[in-house]
Amino acid sequence: MRRRLAPALLLSIAVAHPVGAGVSAQAADAATPSVRELLQTARGQMQRGDRSGALESLGRARVLAPNSEEVLSAFAQVALAARMLAPAIATLDALTRMCSTVSQYHYLLGVALMEGGDMPAAIESLQQADRLEPERSLTLMALGLAENNRKQYADAKRALVHALDLEPENIDALAALAEAEAGLDELAPAEDHARRALRRAVAHPTANLVMGIVSMKRERYAEAREALDKAIAANPDSPAAHYQLSLAYARLGDEANAKRHVQLYQQKLREAEERMKTLRAATSSERLR
Repeated sequence: MRRRLAPALLLSIAVAHPVGAGVSAQAADAATPSVRELLQTARGQMQRGDRSGALESLGRARVLAPNSEEVLSAFAQVALAARMLAPAIATLDALTRMCSTVSQYHYLLGVALMEGGDMPAAIESLQQADRLEPERSLTLMALGLAENNRKQYADAKRALVHALDLEPENIDALAALAEAEAGLDELAPAEDHARRALRRAVAHPTANLVMGIVSMKRERYAEAREALDKAIAANPDSPAAHYQLSLAYARLGDEANAKRHVQLYQQKLREAEERMKTLRAATSSERLR
């Protein structure tokens, strides 16, 4: 069962730590005063929260310096911050080919693809980022999240254990590890890790989803319903939570609510597929520009 992730935390961290383009042939393109002024204007607009203005300024800079790593990197990161995934993905795809050894571009592309729902492509990009720059907790966490989505739980567990070795206090990695363990039927550690995450973030959607899954497998159906209600309250677009909640209601004899959540589960899957189709079409259009 696939579901759309919402890696907003990964996106926010990524755009908060911009990639610095090296002094290179591409960066030299940005040395003309007009391009430099447009970059400075875009930075000021971002500081004021004017993302659309910043994108317009950077779009003008791209016309003047279409092969500038600095301009393309800035444009991609502002597009990510504005959650304009199609131009972000198209630009990052170009950057990963133009600057193939810069791990951050592969990471950003992977996160953007995750947000768009293209998990196989996201995993490939994140694996390349990890090969280029190992021991980076954010890359490992993103990889684990994407692999969980594809039910590659053993791979996800390896990545997430490593991420937590590097950053032990990361609640999102802890909850994702619990999800991988639940997928592997390692119920005791899954419940322990989910409870640890919930002690620090009571509404955490993944941790509550895991508690629901574990409770279902242990036939604690009322507890499962309560946890899954919390998961949906925190992330209403989660197909997995609606599916599990439909099972909980069915076990509790509430056929009306069981049917309602089956329908919501199917609706969320359709919406996710439509978003991915729309994004792929838009990304192809961006690449042709």
